[in-house]
Amino acid sequence: MTGSTTVVSAVPQVTQGRREGPPTGETLLEVNNLEKFFPIRGGLLSRVVGNVKAVNDVSFKLGRGEVVGLVGESGSGKTTAGRAILRLIEPTGGQVLFNGTDITRLAKGQMRDYRREMQIIFQDPFASLNPRMTVSDIIGEAMQIHNLHPGKGRVDRIAELLQKVGLRPEHMRRYPHEFSGGQRQRIGIARALAVDPSFIVADEPVSALDVSIQAQVVNLLQDLQEELGLTVLFIAHDLAVVEYICDRIIVMYLGRVMEIATSRELNNNPKHPYTEALLSAAPVPDPTIKRQRIILEGDIPSPINPPSGCVFRTRCRYAIDDCAKIVPELREVAPGHFKACIRDDIL
Repeated sequence: MTGSTTVVSAVPQVTQGRREGPPTGETLLEVNNLEKFFPIRGGLLSRVVGNVKAVNDVSFKLGRGEVVGLVGESGSGKTTAGRAILRLIEPTGGQVLFNGTDITRLAKGQMRDYRREMQIIFQDPFASLNPRMTVSDIIGEAMQIHNLHPGKGRVDRIAELLQKVGLRPEHMRRYPHEFSGGQRQRIGIARALAVDPSFIVADEPVSALDVSIQAQVVNLLQDLQEELGLTVLFIAHDLAVVEYICDRIIVMYLGRVMEIATSRELNNNPKHPYTEALLSAAPVPDPTIKRQRIILEGDIPSPINPPSGCVFRTRCRYAIDDCAKIVPELREVAPGHFKACIRDDIL
């Protein structure tokens, strides 16, 4: 398969301790028809001549305490969707309901309290930490903004967070360049936890790390999620990591959602041709198991001019004429299993 799809995982292929589906209870986050278009300007007057449709009509829900994976090729819109949900970039359209409140309609001042509830772990631990600040300043900055743990209580809280992520309290006096990549990502995790959030977007938190370190960070995230009851949107390329840590998986392609299902159901019984191709490219640790590799021809199309109808049709081996005319809706084909495909006679 061309493009960046899956990588060899350092996470063991086990499912012990992982739930079979989303936890029962209330919905914490609901995304409805989310869109993010980046304008393309040209000419002497810099007029808008087109749009990069990075996220197009994305909808899903996250239950409180649920871990949901968001997967797809590079360029599929995963990171843009995660940042638009947090309003780190402003959505072009749609709704993001957090605890029932549409945060896309809130003013910047009104967003302050929601910033504390919603945090992000960035992909690159080398670029996401200010090299001029000590670890204490990095973690304590958000506490200062939100007036949390004043005085000595702040130092004690920083030390507690460092221990929680596997570092030592004396590390708070050091600078980012004095740490390894895995340690820097642990600092980034501690920073995200500093304001006691209920929802975290983990934007490919292990993809920039050595394979030997990835499993340690994934297991740390899983332990913290279970201990603190966090709701997590886990963005990743690696299907093995996502299957290991997530309750459900959302598959994106060219800005649209292709399939949603529980981790086990999606891996054992994919319903969308794109998911089928992704899974065929994932390595299997058992050499006696032979998996038929599905090769997708060509590269992912440009989001400036996506294909008509189903955006995946230009690379789909099951495509028919109607696929160019009909935009498939995301519909439930089995209990808790959704796909965006007009064909029911495949898979």
